Amino acid sequence: MQGKPISFQFGDAVAAAYRFDPESGACRQTGVDPLPAAEGGWVWLHLKLTDIRARHWLARHGALPAAVAQWLLDGPDRVQMQRLDGWLVGAANGLHHDFAFEPDQIGRLRFCVGPNLLVTGRRHPLRVVDEIRRSLAGGSGPRTALGMLGLIAGHLAAEAEAMVEKLMDEVDGIEDRVLDDRSTSRTVEDRQALGRIRRRAATLRRHLLPEGAVVAAGLGDLPDWADPAGRAGLAAAAERFGRIARSIDEVIDRARLLQDEIAAQRAEAMNRSLLVLSVLTAIFLPMTLITGIFGMNVAGLPGLQSPDGFLWVMVLILVAGVATLALMFWRRMF
Repeated sequence: MQGKPISFQFGDAVAAAYRFDPESGACRQTGVDPLPAAEGGWVWLHLKLTDIRARHWLARHGALPAAVAQWLLDGPDRVQMQRLDGWLVGAANGLHHDFAFEPDQIGRLRFCVGPNLLVTGRRHPLRVVDEIRRSLAGGSGPRTALGMLGLIAGHLAAEAEAMVEKLMDEVDGIEDRVLDDRSTSRTVEDRQALGRIRRRAATLRRHLLPEGAVVAAGLGDLPDWADPAGRAGLAAAAERFGRIARSIDEVIDRARLLQDEIAAQRAEAMNRSLLVLSVLTAIFLPMTLITGIFGMNVAGLPGLQSPDGFLWVMVLILVAGVATLALMFWRRMF
């Protein structure tokens, strides 16, 4: 297909287009219509799949096999990586620019890679693409298309790792407060924060970590043209995702244990309060009985005619309270 080159102004169908020198790794922006010849290096294109021009380009351009182009446009919307007509196609999860641990702020990065061409596409702006573009600002990058895919996978892992470290720091702060016996003023807030942390960690594990298993499984079925450096990059990303998975499990376990500890502390504090209330009730019970008896307005009550009657009743009340308290100490009731 020959025609007018697609510009690089913001809002166009092409979000990024670079040509790389396989010898030096040097890169520069390039046109996409037509694509540079294979002997001129390999090309990375990042397309906005919501733009109809990008979809038309994929459907009609001869650089991609028809099945590959169709998969990139309408393939299954799940994390995967597989071979198709000698190419490697797949989809990965990436964070939106304004990611705040919400499931709808995680988007798909679709890709297809051949010996000299890597095409990625997205429906929402993703952090990872901007990070890659910033890393290419110096004019150098991977020497192969598969190496670029490994670089993207590494950046996706770095995104997940940064989120997990943030959650881990929050758990550390809450743990310090929970284990400090003097800090009891933020119990409710800490319980709510731990609930949010567990939900966020579960979101990361559910949406960002399947990449590790998918990449690890796909390493055994790479095309023949896959270069050692690209294989190594993907293997490193898969291993990193495995470590992140263990870290996320640790965050979830620590958050759950801290919630249990806070619940135990609250139960202990409530038990102490109930004990104090029970002791006071037991002490005042005989005293209340005495005041109730002497409060009956009937004939025959002792001390009604005595000028010291009130004093003797107060002494009796005091003796009853002390005797009850002594009995409780003797029976080791608290």
